Parts: sequence; structure tokens; C-alpha cells
Amino acid sequence: MLVWNPAGVDDALWAHLRSHFSEAEIVELGSFVCLTYGQQRVIKTWGVGHGEILADTTGGLAAT
Repeated sequence: MLVWNPAGVDDALWAHLRSHFSEAEIVELGSFVCLTYGQQRVIKTWGVGHGEILADTTGGLAAT
């Protein structure tokens, strides 16, 4: 909702989030979504395929 339809974020959504998460956790979740979404936009803009960057390193989350 926050990424695809920001206008759809209303008091009910915030109340639902607060029923499951603390304020600090909501901020952390929002920061993670922001970082991840931004990374994905850069990857798509640059046309990077899976494993094309840093393919010869052991960094990252994917098993090699």
C-alpha cells in the first residue's frame, strides 16, 4: 500500500499496523521498504541482471 498506492494509506491502516508493531518497528519497516524499493528501481533502471554485479564475490544473500 505504501509503495503502490500512497493515497490509500489512511488512519485504519496505521491503526492496523500499530496493533502488530511498535512505532519504532513501523519506522524500521518503512525504512527497509524505502531502501529495498529504491534499490530495485536502480537495478531496473540500469538493466542489471541477476548475478551480473559482484558475481565473483561471496557477498550477498543468495547461495552460490
